[in-house]
Amino acid sequence: MDERARRLHTVLGDSGRSMFALDPTVRHINHGSYGASPRVTLEYQAQLKAALDANPMRWFETLPPRHAAVRDELAQFLRVPSSTLAWVPNASAASTVVFSSLELDAGDEVIVTDHAYGAVAQGVTRLVERRGAHVVTVGVPLSAGEEQTRALILDAVTPRTRVVMLDQISSATARRFPVEAVADALADTGILLVIDGAHGLGLLEDPVVSGDHVIWFGNLHKYACGPRGAAVLAARGDIAQRLWPAIDSWGAAEPFPQRFDLQGSLDSTAFLSAAHAIRTMVAAFGDWSPIREHSAVLGRYGADLLITALGPISDDDPAIDVGMPVAQQPLVRLPRGAAHDGRSARSLKDAFAEDGFEVGVSTFGGRGYVRISAHAYSEAEDFEAFAERAPRIIADTVAAHSPAR
Repeated sequence: MDERARRLHTVLGDSGRSMFALDPTVRHINHGSYGASPRVTLEYQAQLKAALDANPMRWFETLPPRHAAVRDELAQFLRVPSSTLAWVPNASAASTVVFSSLELDAGDEVIVTDHAYGAVAQGVTRLVERRGAHVVTVGVPLSAGEEQTRALILDAVTPRTRVVMLDQISSATARRFPVEAVADALADTGILLVIDGAHGLGLLEDPVVSGDHVIWFGNLHKYACGPRGAAVLAARGDIAQRLWPAIDSWGAAEPFPQRFDLQGSLDSTAFLSAAHAIRTMVAAFGDWSPIREHSAVLGRYGADLLITALGPISDDDPAIDVGMPVAQQPLVRLPRGAAHDGRSARSLKDAFAEDGFEVGVSTFGGRGYVRISAHAYSEAEDFEAFAERAPRIIADTVAAHSPAR
């Protein structure tokens, strides 16, 4: 790390660590899956939960104005009108909302890519099976840049295409997709673009993509540091008014987004605490820019260390040409045989966890990858320790699962 990066690390990493209720015996370098919330935000949420339990009737009767106030604050952070934001428990719930609201006919087509998040891809499959429609899966090479990726997606559009569903940042492969460019290309076609922005909120400066035929959703519990169970769905115009919460409740007669304020007896204290988390981070670090820069510096640093460490035990280069990379959440290729499917990836991830490292392990195209993530609480020592231990953990895991000779 250069001197400027080291200074930035000292300001955020060292001070950031104490802000969070993290297990000090674990190296947390997978913020991209489940982030950490500031201690004071968790205390604030605990106060809300206490108020809920003290008088549940009064709590649920006063939820709509509480949700409206948080929507207004989140809208300022996201730079969108609050009238376009609805509360959902998580990105998977948002995709369920979308799939249950879509109307498809037999023979219609829904486009996805081979990078789609597994749970969302399963939701698409269930949708088309119910309607007699078809899924069109577009293969996108890891190395594909913005223009190639855009062309591959748009080349798959036919007169039968009704929906295009894209990751803003893919989970397994940690790469961006040109969602803004695709939105522009589809603007006058009437085709609905659904954007899974689960990883974008907080990581990207302007994550929400708006349009009359665009639905975007993203988690508040990753880079935005909100408690688990908080996400937003963004839509406008006629398409927004066609969206309904997965749970029909007393808000059903209200327009979007107010109809999402009452979803049965769901506990929305995580959502109500999300703006508090953002305020806390901004108060501590001035704004979100130094957090993103710090995370990018550490992400690149950690990836370089890991690539060097895995080189001697790899049959090919651990460094990957990712066409639209995310500096804060880099991807490194594992040695062949370390992980090739979901089960073997889980075994390796568990082995890392047993040794005190929480990291992402995924597979794509039959090869295994490590996805590391950095945030305000991350420290250079986290990545240095992981790079030192990873080769031995990988070797031991592969040996343990190899057939006996």
